[in-house]
Amino acid sequence: MLFTRRRFNLLMGLAAIAQGAIPTIVFGKSAGTVTEYANEPAVLTQIDRNGPEAIAAKILEGLVDHDADLKLVPALAVSWEQSPDALRHTFHLRKGVKWHDGKPFTSADVAYSLLTLKKVHPRRKSTFANLVDVETPDASTAVLVFSKPAPYLYGALGAGAPIFPKHLYDGVPLATNPAQSAPVGTGPFVFKQWARGSHVLLERNPDYWGGADPQVDRVVLRFIPDIGARVAALETAELDIGGPGVPISEVDRLRKLSKLTVVDDVKDLGGPHIQFFYNLDKPLLQDIRVRKAIAHAINIPEVISTVFRGYARPAPSVIGPNLPDFHDASIQPYAFDLDLANRLLDEAGHGRKPDGSRFSVRILYNPFSDQPGKVAEYLRSALDRIGVRGQIVPYDYATYVTKVYGERDFDIEVEQLANGYDPTDGVQRGYWSKAFKPGVPWSNAAHYHSARVDQLFEEAGAEPDVARRQALYFEIQKLVYDDIPSVGIAAPQTFAVYNARLDGVLDRVSLSRAKLRQKDKA
Repeated sequence: MLFTRRRFNLLMGLAAIAQGAIPTIVFGKSAGTVTEYANEPAVLTQIDRNGPEAIAAKILEGLVDHDADLKLVPALAVSWEQSPDALRHTFHLRKGVKWHDGKPFTSADVAYSLLTLKKVHPRRKSTFANLVDVETPDASTAVLVFSKPAPYLYGALGAGAPIFPKHLYDGVPLATNPAQSAPVGTGPFVFKQWARGSHVLLERNPDYWGGADPQVDRVVLRFIPDIGARVAALETAELDIGGPGVPISEVDRLRKLSKLTVVDDVKDLGGPHIQFFYNLDKPLLQDIRVRKAIAHAINIPEVISTVFRGYARPAPSVIGPNLPDFHDASIQPYAFDLDLANRLLDEAGHGRKPDGSRFSVRILYNPFSDQPGKVAEYLRSALDRIGVRGQIVPYDYATYVTKVYGERDFDIEVEQLANGYDPTDGVQRGYWSKAFKPGVPWSNAAHYHSARVDQLFEEAGAEPDVARRQALYFEIQKLVYDDIPSVGIAAPQTFAVYNARLDGVLDRVSLSRAKLRQKDKA
C-alpha cells in the first residue's frame, strides 16, 4: 500500500483498552487502501446498540460531530439553537445531502431516527427519556421538544445517535431488516461487503457532502480474533491501525519498534471503565453477603499492577475518574479481606465441602479488548482463595453479547463500558431499571432495580444546575456502592498504535470515530 508524503487525516484505532475514543491521523491525497482492526459485530449499525463504532460511524452520521478539541461542530445539522426554557431545540439541517442509495436526506429521517433510538438504544433511552416529539416544519428543520431540560443533549447527538434512512426502516423490524447488515448512510464511506469471519469493505463516498474528505479510497476492517495474530499483523504491516486489538501487555515492547508508533497521551471522551456485574436474576447472587464476599476477595492494587501493568487508575465507583465533575473520589475499593469474605460466605450458608469448595460460578467477559479477559482470569484466581470455583467461558464478540444480554447465561460478567461524556450517556444505562430489556446490549447487565436510584438518575438528567447534578450523582454512587450490583475495577489508560508510515498525528480524538476527514485543507 502506497502513501504520499502529504499529510492526510484518517481515524486511527485505540489499543485494547479504550472503548469509544479514537484519534485521527493525517494522511496525504490518494491514500489508497487502509486496513484497520475491528471486532466482528452481530450487525453493522448502532441503532439498538453502542457498537460497532469503528464500522458504523464511517457510514452513518449524527446531527453534530466533535473536533480535535472535543468541541461541537456541524455535521448533518449546520446550526442549532434552543428556546429560553431549554425545552425546544431547533436544528437547521444540511441541504442537498443524499443517502448512499440516492434518496434525499430530510427532517423526516431525523424525527424517525431519534424517536426510534429513544425506544431501542441502551444509551439514548436515557438521553431522550424526556423527548416528547420531533417537529418537522419543513424538510430542512427539525425541532426536538422536551418535557424537561436536557443539559447533556448536544454531546449525545454525534455518531452515538445515528440518523438512518426512514424509507428503509419504517415498518420493517430491526431484527430482520437487511439494512442492519448492509447499512445505507450519508457518511464518508459506502458499505460494499461483509465477508463474515473475515472483514468489512467500505469505499469512499464520491458524493459526500464533506467534499474532499476523506482522502482514503477504501477501508478494510479486519476481524482477527487471536490476540497474538493481531499484534503480528501490525508488525508485518498487514494492519495499519491497531484499533482495540493491541493488548496493554504488548505496548512497551511495540513502543521500541521503529515501524510502529505508540501514542499514550490520547484524549478520551469515552471514559473506559472495567467492572464486573453480578446476574441478580440468579438466586445465589441475590444474597448481598455473597456479593460482598466476592468484592472483598479482590485486591485492587494487585489488579492494577499485574493486569494493567500500572496503566490504570482504581475505579470503584459507578462513575469513574474520567468524569471528574461527577466522580465521588471518597468512594474507595472494597477492602481486600479474605477473613471477612470467608466469614460472609459461612454466614450465608455456603460452607466448604470436603474438597474445600463452596459453589461454582460461570464467568463471561467482553472480548472487545484483552483487559476484561485478564480481569476474569484474576477473578477466578481470587475466588479460588475463598472456596468459589470460577468457570471462565470465552466467546467471540457477537456470541458474548447474546449470552449476556439476550440469554442471560452467566453469573458474573466482566464488562468494558465507557462512562461517556456525561453520566446520562454511559453510566445510567448500566443501573437504571428502565434500561433493562433482554437482547439490548450494554443495558443493566445485572438487572439491578432501585426505585431511589431510578429517581435520582431521572432528576439528574433534567437538572441544569451543575452543583445540584453533582450532589444527585454522588448520592447515586453511594447507593449503588452499598447495593453492590457490580464491582468497579479500573479506568485504564488509552493508547493508539499504528504504522509509523502514518505519522503526523494532529488530532488525538474525534468523537465521530470514523470520519477519516482531512483536518487541514490549507
